[in-house]
Amino acid sequence: MGHRIRPTAAENFAPADLLQGILVVSSFGFWAVMLGLMPVLVFRVWLA
Repeated sequence: MGHRIRPTAAENFAPADLLQGILVVSSFGFWAVMLGLMPVLVFRVWLA
């Protein structure tokens, strides 16, 4: 009775949830940076 065979739901899902959240945030940040830089790059190419 001392040792548990399977972890609790919280222990099971927390790491995957955290990883998914990090992936979503990082991908959102990546796209925000890309969309932010795109007009600048187009403008510089247009100037050149």
